[in-house]
Amino acid sequence: MSALEKFGVEIFTQHNIFERISVEKPFRPDNPAFIFVKTGSIKLRQHFSDLELSANMFMVTDPQTVYEMVSVSDDFQSRMVSYKREFISALSLKFNRLIAYRYFRQQMNRGVPFQQDEMEVVWKSVNFLKFILDSPTEMMYKKEIVEHLFSVFAYQMAGIISKEDSSSMSHMSRQEEIVFIFLNDLAANHHTEKTVEFYAEKQSITTRHLSSVVKTITGKSASQIIALVIINEAKVLLNSTKKPVSEISSILGFSDQYSFSHFFKKHLEVSPRQYRNQFEN
Repeated sequence: MSALEKFGVEIFTQHNIFERISVEKPFRPDNPAFIFVKTGSIKLRQHFSDLELSANMFMVTDPQTVYEMVSVSDDFQSRMVSYKREFISALSLKFNRLIAYRYFRQQMNRGVPFQQDEMEVVWKSVNFLKFILDSPTEMMYKKEIVEHLFSVFAYQMAGIISKEDSSSMSHMSRQEEIVFIFLNDLAANHHTEKTVEFYAEKQSITTRHLSSVVKTITGKSASQIIALVIINEAKVLLNSTKKPVSEISSILGFSDQYSFSHFFKKHLEVSPRQYRNQFEN
């Protein structure tokens, strides 16, 4: 049984992080995680653009987003703290709200810089938590110790994020708020709803206004982002499952396999089967 299943949290280093981050194909994380970079750099592709993390930076990954690894440097040194969402639910709502906001800002292609001394403190906390998790010694109250150490880490992060976002947190522009809600609505409804009209109506605004705001903030139109999310979802289903194309088209809310294949080929210039074959050869 993995530490994640047993304790609700698991820590990966640069030596085994790629067990959780696929190197050659798009992937969607099973659980949310913090990725810290101490030295070197890693570049990940998200819906909108590439996000590069270099020394003394961190990012938040989320199971609602599909990522592709673009590159990693030879001197890459990292920690990834992966946790089950229910494990953190007992912590303060303020922390969860900060993480949601940080995730949104990150979607705008912004990693989060650390002060070096802040990174040192968090790095030591994560390493000690990893030491306890990995310890083969029978330890009374190990689960409780893990929970408390994770809480220490979480509050350290909440303090750093609060400070970094102290001004912008309370001044989220109306345009950013519209995009934030659009992304959340899209994550929840993209299997069944693919029109800009649906997402505009959810916010009681016109399609023209939603499209204009999304373009201003992200550089891509609302319809482009909807297509990107669906294509990325399709990629993951094609390369990480054995489900037939007909079943995948149904999962993604297409009326039939032909409609899905036409949509897929329009955006990637290969058919779903041709795309899948790339990973089977």
